[in-house]
Amino acid sequence: MDLWLAVLILALTGLSVLAYAVRALDLLGAVASFFLGLEVALLGGIAWLVLMTAFPVIGVVTTRVGYRRKAERRVAEAAGGERGVSNVLGNGLAPGLAALALLLEPLVPERAAALAFATALAAVTADTVASEIGVLSGHARRILPPFGALAVGSNGAVSLVGQVAAAAGASAIALAATYLLDLPLALAWIPALAGFLGCQLDSILGATLERDADRAGPLSKQDVNFIASAVPASLVLVVMTLAL
Repeated sequence: MDLWLAVLILALTGLSVLAYAVRALDLLGAVASFFLGLEVALLGGIAWLVLMTAFPVIGVVTTRVGYRRKAERRVAEAAGGERGVSNVLGNGLAPGLAALALLLEPLVPERAAALAFATALAAVTADTVASEIGVLSGHARRILPPFGALAVGSNGAVSLVGQVAAAAGASAIALAATYLLDLPLALAWIPALAGFLGCQLDSILGATLERDADRAGPLSKQDVNFIASAVPASLVLVVMTLAL
């Protein structure tokens, strides 16, 4: 076995075990994250894996910010933010598919694939940060007209605090991508904006098609996460492939 591959597998195993140990992921979630990480690292390299790892780290941190207050409002993630395989795939599948675009070179430029990858991560990061920070807001409104007041934490509910957090989360991933994926700083606005818009799409789908205790919608939370990250990433991939 190649030494680099052996070290990679060992490192990913350690990260997955750590995620399981600190209850960031359950067992199946840890296994799924291992294989997603392996795919991204083999196709894009360590820098792509590091960028992908930033999302769950940010997610765990923001999940536990104000956790006691969230628990009192009954909007906290179960088990302190522990996530399963469906959550890992809902948030990680779109970045994983974007990394597969690297196999299409030279038809698809590497930079286009990198921007799509960063966009998918920016979208899921923006949504997670918006949800976890936004629920600490005092009030929220429906994202669609007539923009009536909604209970904080409801599907389709947005707040100023949450929107600012979403923009910050998407921008953080976009800026990190310029360094890790060797992208021009002048292009950072693309994953930042597309990721933020993906978060808005997530809220719109949450308000209309996501099923919850009060509505038998056709989409699960994980379906919504995937669509809201895959759509902007796909658009960025197509547009940048044509433009570059």
